[in-house]
Amino acid sequence: MTTGSSPRRENATHDPGTGDEEPPVRAAPRPLRVGLALSSGGARGFAHVGVIKGLCAAGCTITAVAGSSIGAIVAAGYALHADADALERWVLDFRARDHARGRVPIMDAARLTAFLDRTFGGAAFADCAVPLRIVATDLRARVAVTLDSGSLATAAFASAALPFVHRPVVWGERLLADGSLSCVLPLAQATVPGVDLIVGSLVSRPHATLNGLTGGLARTVGGVVRGWGRPYVEFFRARTPQLPWPGAVPAAPAPPIMILTPHLDRLGTLDFARMREAIAAGEAAVATGLREWHLARNGVRYPIHLR
Repeated sequence: MTTGSSPRRENATHDPGTGDEEPPVRAAPRPLRVGLALSSGGARGFAHVGVIKGLCAAGCTITAVAGSSIGAIVAAGYALHADADALERWVLDFRARDHARGRVPIMDAARLTAFLDRTFGGAAFADCAVPLRIVATDLRARVAVTLDSGSLATAAFASAALPFVHRPVVWGERLLADGSLSCVLPLAQATVPGVDLIVGSLVSRPHATLNGLTGGLARTVGGVVRGWGRPYVEFFRARTPQLPWPGAVPAAPAPPIMILTPHLDRLGTLDFARMREAIAAGEAAVATGLREWHLARNGVRYPIHLR
């Protein structure tokens, strides 16, 4: 015979009036799913590494990544293994002087391509752990093109090939060069189904004076340029690069867009030795941005620009 409390009844139904019902089990909030766009910007683009680190440390899930120019190289470095710490180690081990043309801090095409191929292990887009899109410029068609298949190293270099410095990259029937000539920040390419937020890391600067000078030279003395430099002349004669600037974003996109601008006022496009400073600035920008994210869920107009 059993004494004490009544036997426990399995699957008992609680009477709402008794006050002893069990509290409902609340599901843990799922991670914020982010589509990430990384801009051009030379050495300032090392801040993208900090942005990736910050998002991962905050528990966000990067479900897609897109990049232009230096942003393409960083995007590929992350997308291949989805490992932010490994990406940071790779970037910090990079020595620009080992891949430069003499004492000039401009990357030699053959050395940089070989470095990227070794780093990516000959991988293709299909080998990536995170969906990746790289933006380059079709010099003949004078439009941005999105690359999502083929060699990672070749695509990343094509997106970073500098006008009149590097040969255009042959990609099928296209001649490709720096993505920033047609798309500074590839927000559209980072937009995939199921994301909660598009985060743009914008470290580039408008170069209206330089672009105007380049276009003017192409129209006046460009006729003397021959060989592989000729497609650049034709491109600059016909269009002004870096248009549209990423500020031209619809007022109420879906999903919402948050553009981060890491604090890099004293860091130039050729300051390759200051990568730690740039990475820290990227992490700080994410910390600020995520603190403000609740505003995006309460009727704040998009895009949100944060430093």
